[in-house]
Amino acid sequence: MNKLFLNQVAPFAMAGAVAVAAGLLMLACSEGGREVGGGVSEEENTLAGILVDGNGDAVVGARISARYFKVDTVVLTDTTDEEGKFGMKLSLTGRYGLSAQTDSSAFYQTVEYDGSEIEVSATLAKVGNIKGMFNLRPDTSAAGVSVYIPGSNWKVMTGDDGEFSIENVPTGIVPIIAKSPDPMHFTDVVYMVEVGEDSVNFIGPLPRELYDSDMFKEQIDSISEVETEMPVEDFPKGSEGKMPVYAYKEVSLGVDNGSMVSAVQDAKTLQFPLSSEYGLRSWFSMDYLNTTVKPASVGDVRGWTEGLLVYGGATLGEGVENSALVLKDANQYGVIENDRGLLDSATEFVFEAWVEIDSVLTNDSAYRKNIVGKLGFGSDADQDVFSFALVKDECGVEGEPVFAFFFADGLGDTLSCNSAVVSKRKVEFGKWVYVTAVFDGKRLSLYLDGALAATRTVEVEKIGVSSESIFFGKEAINLKLDDVRFGVKALTASDVQYRYYLKGGAQ
Repeated sequence: MNKLFLNQVAPFAMAGAVAVAAGLLMLACSEGGREVGGGVSEEENTLAGILVDGNGDAVVGARISARYFKVDTVVLTDTTDEEGKFGMKLSLTGRYGLSAQTDSSAFYQTVEYDGSEIEVSATLAKVGNIKGMFNLRPDTSAAGVSVYIPGSNWKVMTGDDGEFSIENVPTGIVPIIAKSPDPMHFTDVVYMVEVGEDSVNFIGPLPRELYDSDMFKEQIDSISEVETEMPVEDFPKGSEGKMPVYAYKEVSLGVDNGSMVSAVQDAKTLQFPLSSEYGLRSWFSMDYLNTTVKPASVGDVRGWTEGLLVYGGATLGEGVENSALVLKDANQYGVIENDRGLLDSATEFVFEAWVEIDSVLTNDSAYRKNIVGKLGFGSDADQDVFSFALVKDECGVEGEPVFAFFFADGLGDTLSCNSAVVSKRKVEFGKWVYVTAVFDGKRLSLYLDGALAATRTVEVEKIGVSSESIFFGKEAINLKLDDVRFGVKALTASDVQYRYYLKGGAQ
């Protein structure tokens, strides 16, 4: 699995931003905010091409536009000549959307201008319509939202119920971007849309940062189904009103430098993902280990807890993103001794982490090994809340080690299989996995690498006040932990998949 680190897709440096801004100002002053014509007869054209129809015949007199992604008011246009040729002089480096329309066909493509000449072979395709509905949450529509194909004139606003329709779009795979109406709580989102003449599939959600990154500089050129984490019949139907009807299959999107896996949204009800900061209470990035104190410690980036104390000489090693906490055997472990009521009275809960299991140091045929958990160790006074664990031959899954998430109310109930979600996927030792466990007040769900692995209803409605510490490891296993987060705002399946890609997941 190739990791794409989205936080490394840096914003403009200050000098670069000033230069770009100055260039845009000069362009605006010289063009008066109008579209700029190109012309195939101009030798200085930096983009040139030929537009043909589905039969390969030249399209004469068609208007073709190049719209700049970063500032969509910067548009260059040309009209194809008697041979279907067109040309434009691009001046600003970056991505452009090329588009053309006739009465019954259309063309769309993105290009990346780096100062070198670009040659384009453009073919008109049949058209279809992109119709859907955007929600903020499953029960809250997103009205008045801008939805558009980047670098094009295909742009609409959602209605009162969040519905939208982008018409006469070329068939094939095209992106749409929806602008968040509430950036404090929700993020902009990208869906890749598989458009047919009479059908449409929404592939995503994907982070805007991912679409803007190098992975999508080239056109997506293929789409194929891949095996899902859960059989179709096992997906929950959203009867509790908290989980939208979601993925009925997964697909691989072919791009120039590899492929990535995403879920297809079967229903045309789309969702704005929650901000990764919303509901976040505690975050251990594992990027710095303070060894000037005894015991050593890892700070809580959010400052809610008193931090993670590290025992047994545990160290930091190579992580998914920067460093990770390395724990070897039961003598090396971490503990949050005072979480300052992190989960007290919470009606929703989210646990997120990158986890790599390197080896299990036991010959037992069956076991349960805590990886991260707020739990005691077997006394009658325990106030267990959760344990993300590695299990073997337990909870009905036999033969191979798998991940499980055990949950209790913190008032004395034990962490039993009756209140656990257990994956059926064998754990691959030495491989990073992005884990998300979600309690939404009625249902407990476990996701691995953004895909739903297991879900069930639980009797717990609220977490009680528990004095148990949160332990990292303290088991006979060798493992690594990176980017561990605790939150109190439940995520939907769309949120989880979005966050997986935001955190670096790509295949």
